Order: sequence, then C-alpha cells, then structure tokens
Amino acid sequence: MKILVIWAESVNRSSGGSVHFWGLMHGLKSMGKQVHAIIPVYGPSETITTENVCFIRLGRRSFVSFAILQILTVFCLPCWLRKYPPDTVYVRTCFFSFLMYPICYLAGIPLIAEVDAIVDDEVQMRCQWKTLGCIIRLLDKLNYRLVNGLACATSGIRDEVIRRGANPDTAVVIQNAVDTRIMRPMTQGQARRQLGLDEQGNIVGFAGTFSPWQGLDLLVQAAKQVVDNSPAPVRFVLVGDGQSRPQIQRMVEQAGLGQYFSFLEPMDYKHISVFNSASDVTVIPIYDPRKLRYGISPLKFWDAVSVGVPVLVPAGCGLDDVLEHLALPGTFRSGDKDHLGESIVRVLEQTKHYQSRRKEVHQIVCEHYSWTGAAESLMQLCSQLSKAG
Repeated sequence: MKILVIWAESVNRSSGGSVHFWGLMHGLKSMGKQVHAIIPVYGPSETITTENVCFIRLGRRSFVSFAILQILTVFCLPCWLRKYPPDTVYVRTCFFSFLMYPICYLAGIPLIAEVDAIVDDEVQMRCQWKTLGCIIRLLDKLNYRLVNGLACATSGIRDEVIRRGANPDTAVVIQNAVDTRIMRPMTQGQARRQLGLDEQGNIVGFAGTFSPWQGLDLLVQAAKQVVDNSPAPVRFVLVGDGQSRPQIQRMVEQAGLGQYFSFLEPMDYKHISVFNSASDVTVIPIYDPRKLRYGISPLKFWDAVSVGVPVLVPAGCGLDDVLEHLALPGTFRSGDKDHLGESIVRVLEQTKHYQSRRKEVHQIVCEHYSWTGAAESLMQLCSQLSKAG
C-alpha cells in the first residue's frame, strides 16, 4: 500500500508533533508500506533531508505563512496525487481538508484526517482571537463530514467529532504512541550520572512545555507535602521552557522551596529518555477542565511509561485503562493538591518495586503502544475504507 502523508506542521523539532510524525513514519515503513510525506519548512534555517519526505519552503513562521500553506495543500494536491500515486491520503492540521476531499474522491483515493484536538476549544483556551475560534469551528464541521475517515487521538475527541457530524462508522480512536527504540529503560544511577543529577534520593520529574494549562502551579502547591512525607530526600526536576516558566520559578521561591527544585533547559528526544530513567515518578498535573474535557494522550505520558516510570495523571484523562494494563499508578483527583501530594508519596514509598519492573513494562509498551501498533490501527482503517469504496 502507498500512503501520501500531508503534515501541515513543522517537524524540525525534537518534541511534540515532530516526534509524532517521525514515529508514525517509522511505524508505517516497518510494516512495509511505501510512504511519501509533504511537510512545511519555515525560513532559511530549517532544512529537512531524508528519504521520501518532500517539503514546501515558506517564509518565517507567521500566520500569513501558515495561511499560504493551507491554500497550497489544496491547490498542489492534484500534482502530488500524480507524482506520488497513493492508495490513501493521510492529513494532519489541514484546515481545508473538506476542499481536498472532492479531489481525492474524483481520483478514487480515500482521505483520512487526523484529529488530535478540538482546535476551536484549544484556540479559546489559549486566549487567542475568538473570531478565529469561530471560523475554525465552522471549518472543522465541514472537515469532519467531508472526509472518508477520521483518526482521533482519544475516545472523547471521537465522541465530539461524531456529535459535530462525523460518520461514527469511520471515526476511530488511534492513540498517540512512543518510539520504543529510543524510549528504553536504563539504570537509574547511570541516567543520573549522564545528566549530572544527584544519585541519592528521589526525583519527581516533568518534561514538557511550561504552559498555563499544564497545571505546574498545582505541583508546586503539592511539593511541601511531598518534601515533608517522602521516604527519602526528594527533588523536583522540571525540564522545558515556555511562557509560564518564570511564573513557576517565582512560585517556587515564594514558597521557600528553591532548594528542592531544579529547572533544566529543553532536551532532545534521546535525552528525555535518559531523564525519564533518572526519575522515580513523573507527573502530568493538568487540571484545566477545558483541557481534560475530551481526554488527553500526551506524548510525555507514553515516553515515560515506555521507560517503565510511574506517571501520575488527573482523573478523567482517559488513560486509566493503559495504566491498569501496565500495572502502574495512577490517577489523582484533578485539581486536588493534597491528593496529588499523597499520590506522589505513595509511589515514592514503592520506588524499588517500580524500578524492578521497568524492563517488563517496556516490553508491554513495545507490544501494544508503539508507533508500529498505531500504524497497524491506521492500516485497519485504510482497509475498511478500501472495502467500502
């Protein structure tokens, strides 16, 4: 099977959608599929040189450049279908996919769109233009209807796109996954030495973007309880950058917790694997109901569990079944700093047990939650659409 991937996001980073793109590409290729991808490259500094990946050169990152990209995905599609005659077209962040659908229909090629967020809600949550959110909501109503299939990152997202008009028979859940070749457990002492971290005591970790909706303020509020009750000296190590980092650092200092917190600069994907191995527990403390409304499937969750590290997530996130399958803790009451603190301490009290299971957990993740598994689910959808056609 030949697949044309049109990925309207930059993939020249070491996190987020870039990891998703390269992971899915690897998963599809590992199944023997022929994959060609079209991606944007912004400005002269970005370069992409890899097999079967072609790029659209754009100006510097801006709304105008992104708007031009969206138009080009429609106007260039007929040329791409001739140049890379695919059996399926798979798109992400293409806001005019409803205009791409007639082109694919006339060519007899199924069009599948990935939905990893309800974008108009995301726009409003990030306090961006309300008018833009309304426009995107209208476009997505068309996009959900005028495609052959939808690959939804969570069951909550699937329910919402169906409510907005998507075909329930061809809207499926394909969760995010992990590159198990890179996210592999290593001994904690070796990992800490490699990162220059203290080999003694416990580490509570977080690696991601410092954004208001990440809930890191809740982690700071829970920290004193953890420090007072941890079975060993404890340190909170936060990796990343973003608009909320100065605010979180001020909160730590104002609470008199500076000696227990370390803030590290963003790391590449391979070093995140080392960081996860160095941690005793990682935390995703999101509590904004707008973020949890449709469930979450953050890459940092999959990265951590692949290394076998316990990950604490808020109740209602939709990941309970995965944690149960891996026999890892656990969930805490969303927005409850006391319950978060208690949950962290309970994990730290059993850190030796969870360390002993890291290779076992990694093997389960390899078998059920790798990008190859995600690619297999996508191929099942492709087969379903081909039979329907």
